[in-house]
Amino acid sequence: MTEKILFYVYRDSGTSSESLIRSLVEELKNFVFSGQGISFTSKGYSGIPLLGELPIDSPEDDIWKVLAVLFKISAIEEGLIFKVHTEDYDRNPLVVEARKSDVLPDWAQTTKTFAENVFGMNGVIHLISPTVTEKFPKRSQVDTLRAVPNKTRNILVTESLSEKLNSAVSRNFGMHNTSINVPASMAYVARQRPDILSLAIREFIGMDENKIKELEKRLADEHDRVMIHTSINDTDWKEVTAVADIESPTDIVSHRVSLALLAFDEKHASIPNGVAVPVSGLFQKVGDRFEREHLESLRGQFFGAPQSATHLYQTAKALVTGNHIQECRKIFVDEGSTSNRESDCSANEEDSSNVKYAKKQVFKKKKRSGNYGKKRELAAIIDHSNAPELPNEPEYQPPDNSAFLKKFERAVNGDDYYKASSDEYSLGEEEDLDLFMAKPRKKVMEEMKNKNKIKLGIKVAEKLPTVTDDEEIDVADMLRAAPPIADAEDFEDFDDI
Repeated sequence: MTEKILFYVYRDSGTSSESLIRSLVEELKNFVFSGQGISFTSKGYSGIPLLGELPIDSPEDDIWKVLAVLFKISAIEEGLIFKVHTEDYDRNPLVVEARKSDVLPDWAQTTKTFAENVFGMNGVIHLISPTVTEKFPKRSQVDTLRAVPNKTRNILVTESLSEKLNSAVSRNFGMHNTSINVPASMAYVARQRPDILSLAIREFIGMDENKIKELEKRLADEHDRVMIHTSINDTDWKEVTAVADIESPTDIVSHRVSLALLAFDEKHASIPNGVAVPVSGLFQKVGDRFEREHLESLRGQFFGAPQSATHLYQTAKALVTGNHIQECRKIFVDEGSTSNRESDCSANEEDSSNVKYAKKQVFKKKKRSGNYGKKRELAAIIDHSNAPELPNEPEYQPPDNSAFLKKFERAVNGDDYYKASSDEYSLGEEEDLDLFMAKPRKKVMEEMKNKNKIKLGIKVAEKLPTVTDDEEIDVADMLRAAPPIADAEDFEDFDDI
């Protein structure tokens, strides 16, 4: 018997079984397991409400995707608790990461003791230590966690797991976002149903070369093709990016995916099969029938009632409407729809030749249809013989402001100040500094009043001008200007007279 990882999910009365199933399906609808995938079993409210099983040899991205979903749901759904169990305790992913980060508590002498007492709740890790167990000896582990969550929460182990989860999230758990140019009739299925796209790719691997050449001829005759964005898991990505002998491929991924879709359609569209879908009522609020069928098919796949590839494809194709196909064409009309999307190229990440080729093909298609606007008419070419003569315009003569600029330059440099203050530094030019000096408003009003008094014959009393700091009398200057004091010898000359 293949060893498995068991995921025990416990819920309280505040979370219904239908709400839990809807949350799981919603979180996993855009993810495609590289391995066998996970399966759930409902156990009812008594005991274990939900049990998930995943092969222990599954790819690492599959395991950590499930753990990430459980952590997220436990933070949303109140009272939800999950536990991870393996027969070999050393292969438990929670034990492996805690040991690698050296955050195992002192009381966990063995990996078994740690693995049996580690749980996830409220988006963090909780550990039931022997001290907590002694305080509540008659309670179960789940009841103990709900009674004293503050005493069981462990930040060190949570941080050690967060590093691994963040690394897996940055790689989108192995899912590659890419752009492919596919026939319009299959575009919406390839875009919204990554599970069907994965089935088509896996059936295409190992196909006969003669059959591939026939598909390439069909693809060349397919004129109605559109560019879409979709996701491919790591296993399928490695298959479609393998070296292939293709003449002038625009992109290996786009070419191979288109061939896989053509082969898948040719095989499963011709098989008689009923397209009736049993309605469970879990997703009755979803308005789009295509999306509602997608969620119902995933619920059946996760809970032990998978549908055949033929049924999945025929049902999905039958529910595609004209509006769905038009959404795929909007990528060329609304450039903003592609601004926030990242895509991987099979050859060079910086090479956008596939996008340029797709836009060129759409331009040709729009040109053929004739429903995308009026035809543009180019203007007539004008040579020297038939060119009209232009009227002669008067030559522009700039104004002569040299005199004003010279005055302004002298005022800025202070030349006029030296001229007005001293004859020694005068430039010998008579200029009016009032052009560059503004008088106080009080002085202007006083001058106007004095002019009016003079006109009326009233005598105006002259006021002494105020003395500024520069014009104050310096006693030292007055002493230097006085004559020297006479000596005694000078008086003797007067006595002789």
